[in-house]
Amino acid sequence: MMNTTKKHGQKLLTLKISAIAIMSVVVVEVALGLVVGSLAILSDGAHALLDALSMVVLVIATKASLKPPDEEHMYGHEKIEPIGGLIGGIILSVTAVFLMFEAVLKLLENKPYLILEWEFAGFIAIAYTFCIDILRVSILHRAEHESVTVKAGLYHAVADLGSTLIAFLGFGLATVGIFLGDALASMILSAIIGYLSVRLIWSSGMELSDAISKDVATKVRKEILSTKGVCKCENLRVRRAGDKTFVEATVQVPDYMSLEEAHALASKIETDIKSSIGSADVTIHIEPLEAGRTNRKACGETGNRS
Repeated sequence: MMNTTKKHGQKLLTLKISAIAIMSVVVVEVALGLVVGSLAILSDGAHALLDALSMVVLVIATKASLKPPDEEHMYGHEKIEPIGGLIGGIILSVTAVFLMFEAVLKLLENKPYLILEWEFAGFIAIAYTFCIDILRVSILHRAEHESVTVKAGLYHAVADLGSTLIAFLGFGLATVGIFLGDALASMILSAIIGYLSVRLIWSSGMELSDAISKDVATKVRKEILSTKGVCKCENLRVRRAGDKTFVEATVQVPDYMSLEEAHALASKIETDIKSSIGSADVTIHIEPLEAGRTNRKACGETGNRS
Protein backbone atom coordinates (compact mmCIF):
# COMPACT_ATOMS: atom_id res chain seq x y z
CA MET A 1 0.00 0.00 0.00
CA MET A 2 2.86 2.36 0.84
CA ASN A 3 4.56 1.66 -2.50
CA THR A 4 1.28 2.24 -4.37
CA THR A 5 0.69 5.54 -2.56
CA LYS A 6 4.24 6.66 -3.32
CA LYS A 7 3.85 5.67 -6.96
CA HIS A 8 0.62 7.66 -7.29
CA GLY A 9 2.23 10.65 -5.58
CA GLN A 10 5.15 10.59 -8.01
CA LYS A 11 2.77 10.33 -10.97
CA LEU A 12 0.82 13.38 -9.81
CA LEU A 13 4.02 15.33 -9.12
CA THR A 14 5.29 14.52 -12.62
CA LEU A 15 2.13 15.89 -14.21
CA LYS A 16 2.18 19.02 -12.02
CA ILE A 17 5.79 19.82 -12.94
CA SER A 18 4.97 19.34 -16.61
CA ALA A 19 1.90 21.59 -16.35
CA ILE A 20 3.80 24.41 -14.63
CA ALA A 21 6.66 24.15 -17.14
CA ILE A 22 4.41 24.39 -20.19
CA MET A 23 2.52 27.34 -18.67
CA SER A 24 5.81 29.23 -18.46
CA VAL A 25 6.37 28.46 -22.15
CA VAL A 26 3.02 30.05 -23.02
CA VAL A 27 4.01 33.30 -21.29
CA VAL A 28 7.48 33.44 -22.88
CA GLU A 29 6.44 32.51 -26.43
CA VAL A 30 3.36 34.70 -26.62
CA ALA A 31 5.18 37.73 -25.16
CA LEU A 32 8.34 37.45 -27.27
CA GLY A 33 6.40 36.24 -30.31
CA LEU A 34 4.38 39.46 -30.24
CA VAL A 35 7.55 41.51 -29.83
CA VAL A 36 9.24 39.99 -32.89
CA GLY A 37 6.03 39.51 -34.87
CA SER A 38 6.70 35.82 -35.59
CA LEU A 39 3.64 33.78 -36.54
CA ALA A 40 5.68 30.61 -36.12
CA ILE A 41 6.48 31.44 -32.50
CA LEU A 42 2.94 32.66 -31.80
CA SER A 43 1.56 29.44 -33.30
CA ASP A 44 3.88 27.43 -31.10
CA GLY A 45 2.72 29.52 -28.15
CA ALA A 46 -0.91 28.78 -29.02
CA HIS A 47 -0.03 25.11 -29.26
CA ALA A 48 1.59 25.36 -25.83
CA LEU A 49 -1.55 27.04 -24.46
CA LEU A 50 -3.72 24.15 -25.63
CA ASP A 51 -1.20 21.76 -24.15
CA ALA A 52 -1.25 23.66 -20.85
CA LEU A 53 -5.04 23.38 -20.72
CA SER A 54 -4.87 19.66 -21.43
CA MET A 55 -2.21 19.16 -18.73
CA VAL A 56 -4.47 20.88 -16.20
CA VAL A 57 -7.25 18.48 -17.21
CA LEU A 58 -4.88 15.52 -16.78
CA VAL A 59 -3.80 16.71 -13.32
CA ILE A 60 -7.43 17.09 -12.22
CA ALA A 61 -8.31 13.67 -13.64
CA THR A 62 -5.36 12.01 -11.91
CA LYS A 63 -6.13 13.61 -8.53
CA ALA A 64 -9.71 12.38 -8.81
CA SER A 65 -8.60 8.88 -9.79
CA LEU A 66 -6.44 8.57 -6.65
CA LYS A 67 -9.44 8.90 -4.34
CA PRO A 68 -10.33 5.68 -2.49
CA PRO A 69 -13.56 3.79 -3.33
CA ASP A 70 -16.75 5.26 -1.89
CA GLU A 71 -20.48 4.49 -1.91
CA GLU A 72 -20.95 5.99 -5.37
CA HIS A 73 -17.72 4.59 -6.87
CA MET A 74 -17.34 1.16 -5.33
CA TYR A 75 -14.67 0.11 -7.83
CA GLY A 76 -12.65 3.26 -7.14
CA HIS A 77 -12.06 6.28 -9.36
CA GLU A 78 -9.51 4.80 -11.78
CA LYS A 79 -11.90 5.21 -14.73
CA ILE A 80 -11.39 8.96 -14.48
CA GLU A 81 -7.85 8.51 -15.81
CA PRO A 82 -8.83 7.24 -19.27
CA ILE A 83 -11.44 10.01 -19.37
CA GLY A 84 -8.55 12.44 -18.86
CA GLY A 85 -6.60 10.68 -21.60
CA LEU A 86 -9.61 10.91 -23.93
CA ILE A 87 -10.02 14.63 -23.29
CA GLY A 88 -6.29 15.15 -23.76
CA GLY A 89 -6.42 13.28 -27.07
CA ILE A 90 -9.34 15.37 -28.31
CA ILE A 91 -7.51 18.59 -27.40
CA LEU A 92 -4.44 17.28 -29.19
CA SER A 93 -6.49 16.58 -32.32
CA VAL A 94 -7.85 20.14 -32.20
CA THR A 95 -4.24 21.34 -32.01
CA ALA A 96 -3.41 19.34 -35.14
CA VAL A 97 -6.28 20.96 -37.05
CA PHE A 98 -5.22 24.39 -35.80
CA LEU A 99 -1.61 23.91 -36.94
CA MET A 100 -2.73 22.64 -40.35
CA PHE A 101 -4.98 25.68 -40.77
CA GLU A 102 -2.13 28.01 -39.84
CA ALA A 103 0.21 26.27 -42.27
CA VAL A 104 -2.26 26.70 -45.14
CA LEU A 105 -2.66 30.39 -44.32
CA LYS A 106 1.10 30.88 -44.38
CA LEU A 107 1.33 29.15 -47.74
CA LEU A 108 -1.34 31.45 -49.15
CA GLU A 109 0.12 34.65 -47.68
CA ASN A 110 3.81 33.99 -48.50
CA LYS A 111 4.99 37.42 -47.38
CA PRO A 112 7.44 38.75 -44.77
CA TYR A 113 6.04 39.64 -41.38
CA LEU A 114 8.99 39.70 -38.96
CA ILE A 115 10.28 42.74 -37.07
CA LEU A 116 13.89 42.03 -37.96
CA GLU A 117 15.47 44.24 -35.29
CA TRP A 118 13.91 41.96 -32.63
CA GLU A 119 15.07 38.66 -34.10
CA PHE A 120 17.12 37.83 -31.00
CA ALA A 121 13.93 37.85 -28.89
CA GLY A 122 12.51 35.13 -31.12
CA PHE A 123 15.58 32.94 -30.76
CA ILE A 124 15.52 33.43 -26.97
CA ALA A 125 11.89 32.26 -26.87
CA ILE A 126 12.67 29.20 -28.99
CA ALA A 127 15.77 28.30 -26.94
CA TYR A 128 13.82 28.53 -23.66
CA THR A 129 10.95 26.47 -25.05
CA PHE A 130 13.31 23.83 -26.39
CA CYS A 131 14.92 23.38 -22.95
CA ILE A 132 11.50 23.08 -21.29
CA ASP A 133 10.35 20.55 -23.90
CA ILE A 134 13.42 18.37 -23.32
CA LEU A 135 12.79 18.52 -19.55
CA ARG A 136 9.14 17.51 -19.93
CA VAL A 137 9.82 14.66 -22.35
CA SER A 138 12.49 13.33 -19.99
CA ILE A 139 10.41 13.31 -16.80
CA LEU A 140 7.23 12.06 -18.50
CA HIS A 141 9.04 9.30 -20.38
CA ARG A 142 10.37 7.88 -17.10
CA ALA A 143 6.81 7.67 -15.74
CA GLU A 144 5.09 6.77 -19.04
CA HIS A 145 4.26 3.19 -18.01
CA GLU A 146 2.38 4.29 -14.87
CA SER A 147 -0.90 5.48 -16.42
CA VAL A 148 -2.68 6.59 -19.55
CA THR A 149 -2.74 10.20 -18.29
CA VAL A 150 1.04 10.31 -18.01
CA LYS A 151 1.23 8.80 -21.49
CA ALA A 152 -1.12 11.54 -22.71
CA GLY A 153 1.20 14.12 -21.15
CA LEU A 154 4.18 12.51 -22.89
CA TYR A 155 2.45 12.68 -26.27
CA HIS A 156 1.73 16.35 -25.69
CA ALA A 157 5.36 16.97 -24.71
CA VAL A 158 6.68 15.18 -27.81
CA ALA A 159 4.28 17.18 -29.96
CA ASP A 160 5.54 20.36 -28.28
CA LEU A 161 9.16 19.40 -28.94
CA GLY A 162 8.38 18.82 -32.61
CA SER A 163 6.44 22.06 -32.74
CA THR A 164 9.38 23.94 -31.24
CA LEU A 165 11.78 22.49 -33.80
CA ILE A 166 9.36 23.48 -36.56
CA ALA A 167 9.11 26.98 -35.09
CA PHE A 168 12.90 27.20 -35.03
CA LEU A 169 13.13 26.05 -38.65
CA GLY A 170 10.36 28.35 -39.80
CA PHE A 171 11.63 31.35 -37.86
CA GLY A 172 15.18 30.73 -39.05
CA LEU A 173 14.09 30.49 -42.68
CA ALA A 174 11.90 33.58 -42.30
CA THR A 175 14.88 35.60 -41.08
CA VAL A 176 16.62 34.90 -44.41
CA GLY A 177 13.52 35.51 -46.53
CA ILE A 178 12.27 31.93 -47.07
CA PHE A 179 8.70 31.66 -45.81
CA LEU A 180 7.38 28.45 -47.41
CA GLY A 181 9.62 26.21 -45.26
CA ASP A 182 7.74 27.14 -42.09
CA ALA A 183 4.33 26.29 -43.56
CA LEU A 184 5.40 22.99 -45.11
CA ALA A 185 7.14 21.85 -41.92
CA SER A 186 4.08 22.84 -39.87
CA MET A 187 1.88 20.65 -42.08
CA ILE A 188 4.16 17.68 -41.43
CA LEU A 189 4.02 18.35 -37.69
CA SER A 190 0.23 18.60 -37.67
CA ALA A 191 -0.01 15.22 -39.41
CA ILE A 192 2.19 13.64 -36.71
CA ILE A 193 0.15 15.23 -33.93
CA GLY A 194 -3.04 13.99 -35.60
CA TYR A 195 -1.71 10.44 -35.63
CA LEU A 196 -0.74 10.61 -31.94
CA SER A 197 -4.11 12.03 -30.95
CA VAL A 198 -6.06 9.34 -32.82
CA ARG A 199 -3.96 6.63 -31.17
CA LEU A 200 -4.50 8.16 -27.74
CA ILE A 201 -8.26 8.56 -28.25
CA TRP A 202 -8.47 4.95 -29.42
CA SER A 203 -6.56 3.51 -26.43
CA SER A 204 -8.54 5.61 -23.94
CA GLY A 205 -11.83 4.66 -25.59
CA MET A 206 -10.94 0.98 -25.47
CA GLU A 207 -10.16 1.23 -21.76
CA LEU A 208 -13.43 3.03 -21.06
CA SER A 209 -15.31 0.26 -22.88
CA ASP A 210 -13.56 -2.37 -20.71
CA ALA A 211 -11.64 -3.81 -23.67
CA ILE A 212 -8.60 -5.82 -22.61
CA SER A 213 -5.64 -7.31 -24.43
CA LYS A 214 -6.09 -11.00 -25.24
CA ASP A 215 -2.54 -11.53 -23.96
CA VAL A 216 -3.52 -10.28 -20.50
CA ALA A 217 -6.62 -12.49 -20.34
CA THR A 218 -4.61 -15.49 -21.56
CA LYS A 219 -1.91 -14.83 -18.97
CA VAL A 220 -4.49 -14.65 -16.16
CA ARG A 221 -6.23 -17.87 -17.26
CA LYS A 222 -2.89 -19.66 -17.55
CA GLU A 223 -1.91 -18.48 -14.07
CA ILE A 224 -5.16 -19.84 -12.62
CA LEU A 225 -5.06 -23.21 -14.37
CA SER A 226 -1.41 -23.79 -13.50
CA THR A 227 -2.21 -23.61 -9.78
CA LYS A 228 -2.16 -27.02 -8.12
CA GLY A 229 -5.67 -28.01 -7.04
CA VAL A 230 -7.55 -26.09 -9.75
CA CYS A 231 -9.75 -28.32 -11.92
CA LYS A 232 -11.45 -25.73 -14.09
CA CYS A 233 -11.68 -21.97 -14.63
CA GLU A 234 -14.99 -20.42 -15.70
CA ASN A 235 -16.60 -16.99 -16.05
CA LEU A 236 -13.25 -15.22 -16.31
CA ARG A 237 -13.66 -11.45 -16.52
CA VAL A 238 -10.75 -9.05 -16.87
CA ARG A 239 -10.88 -5.28 -17.29
CA ARG A 240 -8.49 -2.42 -16.75
CA ALA A 241 -9.02 1.02 -15.21
CA GLY A 242 -6.06 3.38 -14.95
CA ASP A 243 -3.08 1.42 -13.69
CA LYS A 244 -5.18 -1.28 -12.02
CA THR A 245 -6.52 -4.53 -13.50
CA PHE A 246 -9.74 -6.05 -12.14
CA VAL A 247 -10.05 -9.84 -12.34
CA GLU A 248 -13.01 -12.05 -11.49
CA ALA A 249 -13.15 -15.81 -12.03
CA THR A 250 -14.97 -18.91 -10.88
CA VAL A 251 -12.61 -21.76 -10.02
CA GLN A 252 -13.74 -25.35 -9.59
CA VAL A 253 -11.81 -27.52 -7.13
CA PRO A 254 -12.01 -31.19 -6.04
CA ASP A 255 -15.15 -32.01 -4.05
CA TYR A 256 -12.99 -33.43 -1.26
CA MET A 257 -11.05 -30.17 -0.69
CA SER A 258 -11.64 -28.64 2.74
CA LEU A 259 -12.85 -25.07 3.23
CA GLU A 260 -9.49 -24.07 4.69
CA GLU A 261 -7.61 -25.54 1.72
CA ALA A 262 -9.98 -23.84 -0.73
CA HIS A 263 -9.42 -20.48 0.96
CA ALA A 264 -5.64 -20.95 0.83
CA LEU A 265 -5.90 -21.88 -2.85
CA ALA A 266 -7.89 -18.74 -3.67
CA SER A 267 -5.35 -16.59 -1.81
CA LYS A 268 -2.49 -18.20 -3.74
CA ILE A 269 -4.21 -17.58 -7.07
CA GLU A 270 -4.79 -13.92 -6.18
CA THR A 271 -1.14 -13.48 -5.16
CA ASP A 272 0.15 -15.20 -8.31
CA ILE A 273 -2.02 -13.06 -10.60
CA LYS A 274 -0.87 -9.84 -8.92
CA SER A 275 2.75 -10.95 -9.30
CA SER A 276 2.14 -11.69 -12.97
CA ILE A 277 0.25 -8.59 -14.15
CA GLY A 278 1.07 -5.97 -11.49
CA SER A 279 -1.47 -3.84 -9.61
CA ALA A 280 -4.72 -5.82 -9.55
CA ASP A 281 -7.97 -6.34 -7.69
CA VAL A 282 -8.64 -10.09 -7.85
CA THR A 283 -11.83 -11.87 -6.82
CA ILE A 284 -11.87 -15.68 -6.97
CA HIS A 285 -15.10 -17.64 -6.47
CA ILE A 286 -14.51 -21.25 -5.37
CA GLU A 287 -16.93 -23.99 -6.38
CA PRO A 288 -16.61 -27.76 -5.74
CA LEU A 289 -16.57 -29.98 -8.81
CA GLU A 290 -19.63 -32.20 -9.04
CA ALA A 291 -19.32 -35.40 -7.04
CA GLY A 292 -17.73 -38.21 -9.01
CA ARG A 293 -16.24 -35.89 -11.67
CA THR A 294 -13.01 -35.07 -9.83
CA ASN A 295 -9.94 -35.98 -11.85
CA ARG A 296 -6.97 -36.11 -9.47
CA LYS A 297 -4.48 -35.89 -12.33
CA ALA A 298 -6.11 -32.80 -13.79
CA CYS A 299 -6.73 -31.14 -10.42
CA GLY A 300 -3.46 -32.10 -8.75
CA GLU A 301 -3.09 -33.97 -5.49
CA THR A 302 -4.25 -31.11 -3.25
CA GLY A 303 -6.60 -32.16 -0.49
CA ASN A 304 -7.47 -35.53 1.00
CA ARG A 305 -10.53 -37.64 0.38
CA SER A 306 -12.76 -38.01 3.41
